[in-house]
Formats: sequence, C-alpha cells, structure tokens
Amino acid sequence: MTDQDAFKEMAFILLEETFESRDKGGNVYLDKRTGWFPTLEPLSAQDASFALVPGGSTIAAHTHHTTYYLRVVTRELRGEAPGKVDWEATWARKVVDDAGWEDLRASLKKEYEETVRLLTAIENWGTEEVDVAMASITHTAFHLGAVRQFVTALKARAESRH
Repeated sequence: MTDQDAFKEMAFILLEETFESRDKGGNVYLDKRTGWFPTLEPLSAQDASFALVPGGSTIAAHTHHTTYYLRVVTRELRGEAPGKVDWEATWARKVVDDAGWEDLRASLKKEYEETVRLLTAIENWGTEEVDVAMASITHTAFHLGAVRQFVTALKARAESRH
C-alpha cells in the first residue's frame, strides 16, 4: 500500500465515522453511534430548532451550514465555479418544521454521499484533493461537535423537567 493509498483509506474512514459512526468495527475518534446521522435521527424538528440562548444558533442551523458547505465542496470537486458563496446566509435557517427537518437531514445525507462518491472517483489525489478531504473532515467534525453539545443540553433540559 502506498502512502497515498493509506491516506485515502484513512480519509474515507474518518468521513464515514463523522457521518455514519462506523458500526462495522473500531472507531478512530468518536464513540459508536455518535456521527451526524445517528445523532440527528432521534431528534424532532422542535429539538433541531432549540437555541441555547435567544436568537442563537440551533442544530438546524449547524445542519444547514454543513449541508451547504458540502455542496460547495462537491462543486469544487466537479471543477465547477462555486458561484456566490454566502456563509452568513447558511446560519439563517434556525427553525424547522417536521417536513423541513426531514428535508434538511436528507439533504445532508445526499451531499455527504456525493462528496464521498466524487472523492472515490479520483484515482490519484494531488494537493487539491488532500486539501478538500482534510477540510471536509475537520469542518464537518467541528459542527458535529457543536451539535452534540446541543444534544447534551437537550437531555439536561428534559431531565430537569422530570
């Protein structure tokens, strides 16, 4: 196995763990069932719209931002111009209803799968592909960490009501 092959394999392991939580075996940095999809699955639209402070961010906002980020990544991987990238606007979607929450989770999954598909299709990674893979892993893991803090706050809130 070449260094490039080893790097690519680890990049895909980390992406899978960040989103899917590698139930198939050992994990590198997360506990089992703590990636994006298992974390978001049990949450209601109301949970996703919970702000820690009035006017603050929400799980829905982090999910929307991460979905948008991956959409920019996939455009870059296709060699397309990203168009006008408005990062500030990605934080505007703070509250979702049931249908909106379902659509947002589905969009995140679609963009993740497309990112992995495009990266997999590239046989020889150069600096650009390495940069995209590393940025995708770290950026999405950062926002997953923020979402997991919201989940902790939601659990504490629920427990305090009992």
